[in-house]
Amino acid sequence: MNQIEIKSSKKTTNLSFVDNIDAVLSLISQSNQIIFVDKTLKASTKALSDFLDERIEDVFLVHRAEENKNLSKAEEAYKFLTEKNINRDHEIVAIGGGALTDFAGFIAATFKRGIRLTLIPTSLLAQVDASIGGKTAINFGNVKNLVGSFYVPNNVVICSSFLKTLDQQEYLNGLAEVIKHAFITSDEEVDFIFNNIDKINKRDEAVLNEIIKKSVKIKADIVVNDFEEKGRRKFLNFGHTFGHGIESSNLVCPIFHGHAVIIGIMMAIKYSMHKKLLSEKKGLKAMDLISSFDFDFSEIKLNPNEIFQFMKSDKKNYNSLINLVLLKGFGEPMLYEEGNPRELQNFIGDFVEEFRS
Repeated sequence: MNQIEIKSSKKTTNLSFVDNIDAVLSLISQSNQIIFVDKTLKASTKALSDFLDERIEDVFLVHRAEENKNLSKAEEAYKFLTEKNINRDHEIVAIGGGALTDFAGFIAATFKRGIRLTLIPTSLLAQVDASIGGKTAINFGNVKNLVGSFYVPNNVVICSSFLKTLDQQEYLNGLAEVIKHAFITSDEEVDFIFNNIDKINKRDEAVLNEIIKKSVKIKADIVVNDFEEKGRRKFLNFGHTFGHGIESSNLVCPIFHGHAVIIGIMMAIKYSMHKKLLSEKKGLKAMDLISSFDFDFSEIKLNPNEIFQFMKSDKKNYNSLINLVLLKGFGEPMLYEEGNPRELQNFIGDFVEEFRS
């Protein structure tokens, strides 16, 4: 088992990489642990299911976590913990994707003003993104992650064996964040992905563990130095202002977060080129890398006006300017305040028209 310590001003997170699910189960066999788990995951992983059935009284099941990480489900969780007489000597262990770890993290942060928390992310997106950085949240009304807090987990346990159960598009959903981390870090990180495209597509275990470790380290290094997103952590939003606009305009039929983000990254790359910040050579290399993976965009609605309107209301904006993260080169992200909304709106329209053709 490999371990890394992620130290911040809040506390230290012990990040462990384990080889198989049995190794995961050996870490969650203590009597003072309450386990929050995704119901679908429990049903699909026999070893985990058998283990949890033996401890069913200590298990809080969450079905369709993204739909149910809300105040109503939070109230159920608080009631469950209260009836179990849970106190600060106990620990919540969250096993599931990013929505489940978001939800369980929020409960751990708020119940009795904070109890111990271990995250066991089981999707690639959760392993390289949601479990690192201490963001917790629940949805309120129709707004995603409106109510939340920063709360650093005590432990994060990553096991790539869980990724074998993901379908291809859910796997690519997480790969979008891996690609993003590479683009904002260095030429070397981009080249590593380029040189291992076939193995990444085949989910080669050794390469998969390597890209997860690289991606986690990239995010952790940024978060440790800017926990509350005052400076460099904003670079992690590369592609996300465009992507959140796409995601928000598809709320009626929700889409994968990573698919919206990867289109947002494509838009940010092309807008960087449009603004003469990024060379054509680098831009085309970035687009070639993305096209090497079989993202399915067929169900995604791209309405230029809706995307633009949602971008205007993005919470990261200030002074009536739309704030973007653009690229000057691989490893050279920059914050860009767009003061010409008409130019941006026209660009989005042109991008969508070209994307559809």
